[in-house]
Amino acid sequence: MMDLTNLFSEATMKVKSSKIRELMKMASVPGIISLGGGMPDSTSFPFEEIKDIINNWTPAKASIALQYGTTNGYGPLIDKLKERMERVKHISMEGHDIIVTTGSQQALALLSKLFLDPGDVVLVEIPSFIGAIASIYSFTGDVVGVPMDDEGMLIDDLTAVIERCVTDGRKVKFIYTIPNFNNPSGITTSQGRRRKLLDVSNRYKIPVVEDDPYGDLFYDGTEDDYRPIKSLDGEGNVLYLGTFSKVLSPGMRLGWILGPSDVVAKAELLKQSFDACTPTFSQLIALDYLEKGYMDAYIGRMRDVYRKKRDAALGALDRHMPPEVTWTRPSGGLFVWLTLPDYLDSVDVFKKSVERKVAFVTGDAFLPEDHRNNVLRLAFSNLSEDKIEKGIEILADVLRGMLR
Repeated sequence: MMDLTNLFSEATMKVKSSKIRELMKMASVPGIISLGGGMPDSTSFPFEEIKDIINNWTPAKASIALQYGTTNGYGPLIDKLKERMERVKHISMEGHDIIVTTGSQQALALLSKLFLDPGDVVLVEIPSFIGAIASIYSFTGDVVGVPMDDEGMLIDDLTAVIERCVTDGRKVKFIYTIPNFNNPSGITTSQGRRRKLLDVSNRYKIPVVEDDPYGDLFYDGTEDDYRPIKSLDGEGNVLYLGTFSKVLSPGMRLGWILGPSDVVAKAELLKQSFDACTPTFSQLIALDYLEKGYMDAYIGRMRDVYRKKRDAALGALDRHMPPEVTWTRPSGGLFVWLTLPDYLDSVDVFKKSVERKVAFVTGDAFLPEDHRNNVLRLAFSNLSEDKIEKGIEILADVLRGMLR
């Protein structure tokens, strides 16, 4: 058989196998308690609402749903999203537009292809979303990390990294951030820090890509605590990414990019070569889901569900973890980030934990550079409170056996 691997592009050769996928292969034994995958609660999907939507379609609407659509998305859904962005997220749509994408992962791919030439730099939080890191590498970009504290990205470090890139003659194309309940750390960027980040963006003329998959899933505080950076943006420097994955279903594969009209228009040209159009079937379901008020009701219901799971995870950590281990206390989202003593590697912990039928995701999956791997992510979203308790108790016992 002919060996085609020597014909792979340089960009393809830079793509590495997903750490999460490889670890989950090891964690696929029966009876595993998986604190790994950041999936929504599969027992709470709005199946009845979706069934009601489809059952009430007219033949004409069903025909539209099953046909090809336009590349930028179904017009009535785009209009509804624009209205919601202004009303709920306080984002002005003046001079802006929306393109519907096949999940927010496609949005990341489109923006990476749109902005990156080989060797261009993207600045990300440490830690950051593995899907964003993979997308940047796939389109020949370089990822440079900026440390965080409990209020978000450290602004002095951010400016120092930018200045260093400028001195080295490297182009910084955008700053990628997940300000609400960062995946994987669960950290929320404070409103004050958001303003400072936007000031840096404006001063250096570097756009911000704001990824907001979890912003509706807050369990403490009010909506004002989680207002997007984009709502503060008066210069069109912020590109906002949204998704239905956590507030409807990840299986619908629906996301969107909100940004200046000329940027969205260019993204539409690129999308034509990706998939021609996002599934119209999913878009019509999402439109009715919004118009019937199902989405707001579902968000309210899931805040209660996930708050209890979050509290169960934090309570179990408080009860069982040895004092040498620390963790974040997220006010929303789906994740808790654990920091272990420096001499422990989370891959070694994972191997021992899987033997006890408990899985998680090791921290190196979310680190853009060669950092010490004494960190790990726990996802509490798709487990019962009993299993959260049991899984964390077992993990704590594993860690106690590995401490010096």
